[in-house]
Amino acid sequence: MAVIIAVLVVTLTGFLAAGNHGPSKRVNTPTNTEPRSYLGAKTSPYPATLKMRRGLYDGGGHNPALPWGSVLPAPQSRWVDIKSSGPNDKWGVWRENGDAGLFPVRSADGGAHWTAAGPQLATDWAGGGIYFVNKVISEGPSSVVMVSNAVIDVTTDGGRHWYQYLNTASDWIISAQPVNGGIGLRVRPFPDGKFTKRSYAIYVLSTTHHEWIRTGVSVG
Repeated sequence: MAVIIAVLVVTLTGFLAAGNHGPSKRVNTPTNTEPRSYLGAKTSPYPATLKMRRGLYDGGGHNPALPWGSVLPAPQSRWVDIKSSGPNDKWGVWRENGDAGLFPVRSADGGAHWTAAGPQLATDWAGGGIYFVNKVISEGPSSVVMVSNAVIDVTTDGGRHWYQYLNTASDWIISAQPVNGGIGLRVRPFPDGKFTKRSYAIYVLSTTHHEWIRTGVSVG
C-alpha cells in the first residue's frame, strides 16, 4: 500500500508541475481579453483579426513617389495638410502641388521640414477615394497609422515598409486607442439602427504577424 501511495504522489506532482509551466507566449502577439461570449460572435460587425497585406494599393494611380528620406522643397511643404499631433515628431499627408496624389511624409522638427516616407497612398482615380486617408495617428518617429472609413495603413520602420487593411464596406469610424506597450485602434460603425454609436471594438497591432487582433468588443 505504501508503494502505491508513493507512486500516486510522484505522478500527481508531475502533473501539477507540467500544468504550472504552461505554454510560452509569443512576442508581440496581443492577448485577447474579451468576454468569452463575444469571441467569434456572429452578430459582431468586427472580425476577430484584421489581416494586412504588404504594400499600399493607391486606387489605380501611377504617380511616382520621392525617394525615401528626400526633403520636400520649402514651397511644397504647404501641401502637407492632414497632420498628426505632437510637438516634434509629426507625420502627415502630402499632395504635390495640391494635386490628386497623396503621399506619407514625416517631420522631426515639428513640421519645419518634411521628408518623404513611403509610396503613394491614394489618388482621385475613379474608385480610388476609398483609399484616401483622413486621419493620421502618430506612434512616434518610426510608427504611424493612417486611416479612413475603409483603409488602415501602417508602418513601424519609418516608412520603409507599409502594410494595409481594407474594409470594403467603407462604414467604419476609426480613432486612436491607448494600449500598454503597443499600437491600438478603436473601431465603430456608422450608426445604422442595428449597431448604435455605443458599439465598438478595440484592436491591437501584432507586428509579428502584421495583423490587428481584436482584444475587446461591445455590440451596443
